[in-house]
Amino acid sequence: MLVLRKNQPTVNDFVSQFFNNDYVNKLEESFKVSRPKANILELENKYVIEMLVPGFEKKDFSIEVENETLKISAKAKEAEDNKVEDLIHAEFEVNSIERSFQVSQKVDSKKISAKYENGILYIEVPKKKESIIKKMIEIK
Repeated sequence: MLVLRKNQPTVNDFVSQFFNNDYVNKLEESFKVSRPKANILELENKYVIEMLVPGFEKKDFSIEVENETLKISAKAKEAEDNKVEDLIHAEFEVNSIERSFQVSQKVDSKKISAKYENGILYIEVPKKKESIIKKMIEIK
């Protein structure tokens, strides 16, 4: 006797469904965002953050301060079609970047400035004047 079966999911169907899942797609996208290396200098009247971010232009960056968090990000550009056609081997790509820093209330977030030069993003975070005051201690 032959019995007609409904199509049962196979292992291939399960694996396909798992890897097409939204969670996996979001996880894959998160790997396309990198956390660039940074140096932080403390000077008398300001902090200077230097971030190594080659492959971008200054217009690509977004810098904002919200709830005592300084957030720096830049979206990677999509490859131009005509360049991809000529490409016979590729080993590098520019990923989007994102980096956040906690800032205290001792900094003047309204006066933060930035410049981009030779693949390095420089961000100056001025200290508030009341936090810069030096007090000389007399030795007895």
